[in-house]
Amino acid sequence: MKLTYRGVEYDHNPPMLEVSESEILCNYRGRSHNYSYVRHVPFPQPQSVLVYRGAAYQTNRHGQRQTVEKAPFKSVFSAFQRKLAELTPLMDERRQLLHESALSHSESIQRSLEHRISVAREQGNINLLQQLEDEMRQMA
Repeated sequence: MKLTYRGVEYDHNPPMLEVSESEILCNYRGRSHNYSYVRHVPFPQPQSVLVYRGAAYQTNRHGQRQTVEKAPFKSVFSAFQRKLAELTPLMDERRQLLHESALSHSESIQRSLEHRISVAREQGNINLLQQLEDEMRQMA
Protein backbone atom coordinates (compact mmCIF):
# COMPACT_ATOMS: atom_id res chain seq x y z
CA MET A 1 0.00 0.00 0.00
CA LYS A 2 1.46 3.40 -1.03
CA LEU A 3 1.09 6.11 1.62
CA THR A 4 2.26 9.71 1.90
CA TYR A 5 3.13 11.61 5.08
CA ARG A 6 4.17 15.29 4.81
CA GLY A 7 5.14 14.83 1.22
CA VAL A 8 7.23 11.70 1.82
CA GLU A 9 5.97 8.58 0.10
CA TYR A 10 6.47 5.17 1.64
CA ASP A 11 5.19 1.63 1.31
CA HIS A 12 3.13 0.28 4.17
CA ASN A 13 2.92 -3.47 4.41
CA PRO A 14 0.86 -4.39 7.46
CA PRO A 15 1.75 -7.71 9.01
CA MET A 16 -0.48 -10.51 7.87
CA LEU A 17 -2.02 -12.39 10.76
CA GLU A 18 -3.25 -15.92 10.44
CA VAL A 19 -6.77 -16.04 11.83
CA SER A 20 -8.45 -19.28 12.87
CA GLU A 21 -12.13 -19.89 13.35
CA SER A 22 -13.00 -21.52 16.62
CA GLU A 23 -15.75 -23.91 17.39
CA ILE A 24 -17.21 -21.40 19.79
CA LEU A 25 -20.51 -20.09 18.54
CA CYS A 26 -21.94 -16.96 20.08
CA ASN A 27 -24.92 -14.69 19.59
CA TYR A 28 -24.53 -10.94 19.38
CA ARG A 29 -27.67 -8.84 18.96
CA GLY A 30 -29.55 -11.80 17.67
CA ARG A 31 -27.01 -12.85 15.05
CA SER A 32 -24.82 -15.96 15.26
CA HIS A 33 -21.07 -15.49 15.10
CA ASN A 34 -18.12 -17.81 15.17
CA TYR A 35 -15.40 -16.59 17.46
CA SER A 36 -12.15 -16.06 15.57
CA TYR A 37 -8.74 -15.67 17.10
CA VAL A 38 -5.24 -14.99 15.88
CA ARG A 39 -3.01 -18.01 15.67
CA HIS A 40 0.38 -17.34 17.06
CA VAL A 41 3.59 -19.14 17.66
CA PRO A 42 4.11 -19.64 21.39
CA PHE A 43 7.17 -17.90 22.75
CA PRO A 44 9.31 -19.82 25.20
CA GLN A 45 8.66 -18.61 28.72
CA PRO A 46 11.52 -17.71 31.05
CA GLN A 47 12.35 -20.34 33.62
CA SER A 48 12.30 -18.95 37.11
CA VAL A 49 11.86 -19.95 40.72
CA LEU A 50 9.12 -17.92 42.40
CA VAL A 51 7.51 -17.74 45.83
CA TYR A 52 3.86 -16.93 46.47
CA ARG A 53 2.76 -16.59 50.09
CA GLY A 54 5.64 -18.74 51.24
CA ALA A 55 5.05 -21.54 48.71
CA ALA A 56 7.91 -21.97 46.26
CA TYR A 57 7.19 -23.00 42.69
CA GLN A 58 9.00 -22.97 39.37
CA THR A 59 7.91 -22.24 35.81
CA ASN A 60 9.26 -24.18 32.85
CA ARG A 61 9.75 -23.19 29.20
CA HIS A 62 6.09 -23.85 28.41
CA GLY A 63 4.82 -21.62 31.23
CA GLN A 64 3.64 -24.57 33.32
CA ARG A 65 4.07 -24.58 37.09
CA GLN A 66 6.10 -27.15 38.93
CA THR A 67 6.51 -27.49 42.67
CA VAL A 68 9.97 -27.00 44.08
CA GLU A 69 11.57 -28.85 46.95
CA LYS A 70 11.78 -26.71 50.04
CA ALA A 71 15.13 -25.02 50.32
CA PRO A 72 16.81 -25.03 53.70
CA PHE A 73 15.74 -22.07 55.81
CA LYS A 74 18.22 -19.21 55.62
CA SER A 75 18.17 -16.90 58.56
CA VAL A 76 17.93 -13.22 57.77
CA PHE A 77 19.92 -12.57 60.91
CA SER A 78 22.90 -14.61 59.66
CA ALA A 79 22.80 -12.74 56.35
CA PHE A 80 22.80 -9.49 58.33
CA GLN A 81 25.80 -10.66 60.36
CA ARG A 82 27.73 -11.52 57.17
CA LYS A 83 26.96 -8.11 55.68
CA LEU A 84 27.91 -6.40 58.93
CA ALA A 85 31.22 -8.29 59.01
CA GLU A 86 31.96 -7.04 55.48
CA LEU A 87 31.13 -3.44 56.40
CA THR A 88 32.83 -3.26 59.82
CA PRO A 89 36.30 -2.27 58.51
CA LEU A 90 34.73 0.46 56.39
CA MET A 91 32.72 1.74 59.34
CA ASP A 92 35.85 1.81 61.53
CA GLU A 93 37.69 3.85 58.89
CA ARG A 94 34.74 6.24 58.65
CA ARG A 95 34.60 6.66 62.44
CA GLN A 96 38.33 7.41 62.54
CA LEU A 97 37.97 9.96 59.73
CA LEU A 98 35.05 11.65 61.48
CA HIS A 99 36.98 11.76 64.77
CA GLU A 100 40.02 13.33 63.08
CA SER A 101 37.88 15.91 61.28
CA ALA A 102 36.09 16.82 64.55
CA LEU A 103 39.45 17.34 66.28
CA SER A 104 40.70 19.43 63.36
CA HIS A 105 37.52 21.52 63.45
CA SER A 106 37.74 22.21 67.20
CA GLU A 107 41.45 23.13 66.88
CA SER A 108 40.57 25.56 64.08
CA ILE A 109 37.87 27.20 66.21
CA GLN A 110 40.34 27.41 69.12
CA ARG A 111 42.98 29.15 66.96
CA SER A 112 40.39 31.58 65.57
CA LEU A 113 39.18 32.41 69.09
CA GLU A 114 42.76 32.99 70.34
CA HIS A 115 43.42 35.30 67.39
CA ARG A 116 40.22 37.27 68.09
CA ILE A 117 41.21 37.57 71.78
CA SER A 118 44.65 38.90 70.88
CA VAL A 119 43.12 41.47 68.49
CA ALA A 120 40.59 42.55 71.16
CA ARG A 121 43.48 43.02 73.67
CA GLU A 122 45.44 45.14 71.16
CA GLN A 123 42.40 47.33 70.53
CA GLY A 124 41.60 47.56 74.23
CA ASN A 125 38.01 46.42 73.75
CA ILE A 126 37.17 45.11 77.25
CA ASN A 127 33.55 44.09 76.50
CA LEU A 128 34.56 42.00 73.48
CA LEU A 129 37.46 40.51 75.45
CA GLN A 130 35.11 39.37 78.23
CA GLN A 131 32.69 37.81 75.70
CA LEU A 132 35.53 35.98 73.94
CA GLU A 133 36.96 34.69 77.24
CA ASP A 134 33.48 33.41 78.22
CA GLU A 135 33.28 31.66 74.86
CA MET A 136 36.73 30.15 75.47
CA ARG A 137 35.59 28.77 78.84
CA GLN A 138 32.48 27.25 77.23
CA MET A 139 34.67 25.48 74.65
CA ALA A 140 36.78 23.81 77.34
